[in-house]
Amino acid sequence: MADPHDGRIPTGRFGRIGRIAGMATRVGAGLAKDRVKRLLGRSESSAAMEAAARHVLETLGTLKGAALKAGQTLSLFANTLPPEVRLVLGKLYSQAPTLPFAEIAKVIEAELGASPDALFAEISREPLAAASLGQVHAARLHGGERVAVKVQYPGVGAALEDDLRNLGTVMKAVGVVIDSAAYLEEIRREVTLELDYTKERERLEAFRGYLARWPDLVVPRAWPELSAKRVLTLELLEGPTLNQAAETIDAMPEAERWHRADQLVRAGWGPLLYDRVVHADAHPGNYVLMTDGRLGVLDFGNVKYLSEPFWRAVRSALKVLVEDRHEVDWIALHRAGGFEIRNPNARTLELFETIRTIARRPVEGVHDFGTDTTLVDLAGLKMKYPFELLSIQPPAEALFVARGLAGVLQNLTTLKAKGDLRPFFRTALAETRA
Repeated sequence: MADPHDGRIPTGRFGRIGRIAGMATRVGAGLAKDRVKRLLGRSESSAAMEAAARHVLETLGTLKGAALKAGQTLSLFANTLPPEVRLVLGKLYSQAPTLPFAEIAKVIEAELGASPDALFAEISREPLAAASLGQVHAARLHGGERVAVKVQYPGVGAALEDDLRNLGTVMKAVGVVIDSAAYLEEIRREVTLELDYTKERERLEAFRGYLARWPDLVVPRAWPELSAKRVLTLELLEGPTLNQAAETIDAMPEAERWHRADQLVRAGWGPLLYDRVVHADAHPGNYVLMTDGRLGVLDFGNVKYLSEPFWRAVRSALKVLVEDRHEVDWIALHRAGGFEIRNPNARTLELFETIRTIARRPVEGVHDFGTDTTLVDLAGLKMKYPFELLSIQPPAEALFVARGLAGVLQNLTTLKAKGDLRPFFRTALAETRA
């Protein structure tokens, strides 16, 4: 676990973006220096990249808020980096720098009306996990139940607002300029909702129903009387998170890895196909490989409900991929789902066919996810088709759906699982005819 800092999350628009700019400058300079060494035959590229990754972890972990969330999302595309670098970036999910317990205790008392030591028979001073908006402490209730107490960082709401105000500037700086207002509003609405743990508890209970058809998928029980807007008390699920297990994944038998992969696909795609909702924060720190073989699903702050047209388009696209149906008009399918495609030409058609070919890999049969490069290759299309991509505007709701589904795929890659996903998808598509 990273050492705690002084309990103050940096705030102020310019101060926060300044720290990110400083991080980028330092990381860029370090990697540039390594490139010079490489030319001179004295490269230590892996060590340089690991040092850069640690600086990213330290900076974003201290900033927390949307800055850390952005780093978590970008780390989905770390497949091509050295293993030691991926392990460092993986700590963005649950091992960011922590706040002192004294600061956390103030939040608990303000929200629940009593000190942590009065509310709980025991509560650990050291957090189990620390992420973008809060950290989690193990505790024991007076009745003996072991629980996890999720507590929001003091001041993170202001930091989050600063990041959201900076986001428009950042998007323009990197060339995202087409009707970005809709995307900014989508991000603001969904991320701000994560600050209210009472809403998260409601979503948690809803997901218990969505996942009930699969008894090996577990949503932890919540204690409403020990929960509030900034505190959420949940059943403590026994076992390592997928992120923790990643360091020893090679020792896991292949059959067990596929068993876990099947569970992750059902947890991620099941609610989408059956209930038109997706867990949009599907990072490896949110899945517990329980010691009894079940899979625990955590953190329901970012849950996205799909519109009917977009849901139908997702289902149709999945069916095209699973059944390899070339006769379907791929552009018309996307337009039906709310995509705006301006003045399509031969290059646009080529781009969509390339997307279809790449996206089909995970469902074309028995697939080795340990060597999968689907996400990296899709991201790389912006280099080959920059103007065509600028002419395509996905609906705003696609942002968090894509984030959730990309997380599922990245988790399968982390597991180095190998198997065939088509039986599940064919069953789910047949049982949820739109």
